[in-house]
Amino acid sequence: MKEAVSTIVILACMLMIPGVSCAQIYNQTCQSAEYARMVNRNAATDAADITVYNPAGLVDLAPGFHLNISNQIWVRRPSHTFTDPLGTGRLRFENEGVDWFIPSLHAVYSTSRWSVFGAVYIPGGGAAVDYPDGSYSTRALGAAVIGEDGPAYIAYKDITNERLKGSSRYVAASVGGACRVSEQVSLALGVRTISVYNTIQAGVTLTRGWLGPLTPDIPLIVSIEERGQGTGGVFGIQITPVDRVNIALHVESPVRLNLETRIRSKDTISKDAGLFRDGQKLRRDFPGMLGLGASFQITDKIRGEVNVNYWFQKAVDWGETHEGEDISDLAGDSWSVGLAGACEVLPRLELSLGMLYTVYDWGDKDAYYNANLGAIEVFYADDLMVGFGFGYALHPRVKVNLGTGIILYRDETIQTPVGAVKVENTSSTAIVAGMNCSF
Repeated sequence: MKEAVSTIVILACMLMIPGVSCAQIYNQTCQSAEYARMVNRNAATDAADITVYNPAGLVDLAPGFHLNISNQIWVRRPSHTFTDPLGTGRLRFENEGVDWFIPSLHAVYSTSRWSVFGAVYIPGGGAAVDYPDGSYSTRALGAAVIGEDGPAYIAYKDITNERLKGSSRYVAASVGGACRVSEQVSLALGVRTISVYNTIQAGVTLTRGWLGPLTPDIPLIVSIEERGQGTGGVFGIQITPVDRVNIALHVESPVRLNLETRIRSKDTISKDAGLFRDGQKLRRDFPGMLGLGASFQITDKIRGEVNVNYWFQKAVDWGETHEGEDISDLAGDSWSVGLAGACEVLPRLELSLGMLYTVYDWGDKDAYYNANLGAIEVFYADDLMVGFGFGYALHPRVKVNLGTGIILYRDETIQTPVGAVKVENTSSTAIVAGMNCSF
């Protein structure tokens, strides 16, 4: 009897999930404390973190070695609400994870004519989710198994021990160089390797079997990790048309990624149900992007910057749905625009404030989220990021920076097979501390 019920459960799981993939890649633009306090750095020339924002501007750093190190702490509290498909009423689940360690390191050796650089940072993902009491995905699994339309409803009356936990890290290592081709123009060229490590841990337990001891509780556990690596190029150009005005462009090529799945030993359902296969490879390319910025030294103590970023998500391969639709087309491209200002209020102290508005240009938002396991739990929507903070020079060659970024999201409603799911991201907060040193 137990073997027969287990077979039914496996079949139910296969029917429940229309597609298996990671959620949309979150393009992480915050790579330093300087960025956190301005959220616009595409035309900056004042610190080593511009290896990822304006590599061509590295020739404007003072001759010598420059080192920039930062760490980010992110607090995210997205929640989602929906009507329980098992008939208990409205349910609300909230993420309880905190990301304590999102580091970045940038190193530069510069002369007046050329520079070389290296960096390690996290351009995508960087977040963890933790739903200890379950979520939309775990509840939908329960409904697929024991609901009125589920093939196991005759055997079990309830589910318990719902939980979902996951993390995503896209770690980039880049090297390259920049050179000044004239007094007004400089160029940069580099390569970067992106290494990916994603994990998913989720589960529910079928309980209260109709036949008592003949239908014992059955735990359904998903526990997998995904790894992959790829290489791409970086190009930058900076133009200084007039004194106190700087214009810069940098381009990052797409990076081809095949993520290999590893099913952990405690996983009880993925292999038999076909949710994941050990050793299977899924395409999840990292999208190319274009960043454009202009900075203006308005006075000796006041400067401003405007930025535009664009991510070419539709041009990469994120696999297909069961209906043959390209998942990257369902996601669409994304872009952002920003404005920032900084003021030297004391000889060693600079205060700054910036804003960045990001748009997700969905092709079919509902279809995208229904085709990706766990996507609703890490939902992203159009948002406004406000960054503010300060930089203080402890020494002519040592500057500390502290920035706080607050992201305000739009609420959204996703139509799913179990009904409408309302997602409330409320806000996310980052505290970023760092130091820039020169030798």
